[in-house]
Amino acid sequence: MLEVRLLGKFEVQLNGEPVEIPSRPAQSLLSYLILKAGVAHRRERLAGLLWPDSDETSARTNLRHALWRLRKAIGDEYFISDKVTVSFTPSSDYQLDVDILKDQPGEGGTSDDLIRIISIYEGDLLPGFYDEWVNLEREGLRAVFE
Repeated sequence: MLEVRLLGKFEVQLNGEPVEIPSRPAQSLLSYLILKAGVAHRRERLAGLLWPDSDETSARTNLRHALWRLRKAIGDEYFISDKVTVSFTPSSDYQLDVDILKDQPGEGGTSDDLIRIISIYEGDLLPGFYDEWVNLEREGLRAVFE
């Protein structure tokens, strides 16, 4: 099972073992795809989102390289891709801390629910990541939990 933490820190485990993803762009790509699991993203949009200051050819090359790094680190089964789109496989065996937090009951929850929420929430989404899309996601999560 793939376990991904995006709250408070970026951390990935595969079958209980830590997985090193040293490239910040690869970390951003995994984060973006897993937050929107099942959505097919056009390659040119991903390239522009993650490498906004690069020309299209360089950005697409960087995207291919980041995707290669992710596949090498965690395996092919977590991604669906073709020449036009890339997505995170929603039916794959994975757990995302953000999803767990979103699935918790609101005001009608029990004290056990509250304890679980507190134990999962370790801080803001992807601290230290300053991409525009991260800032938007971070603000969206803050709005949900305030």
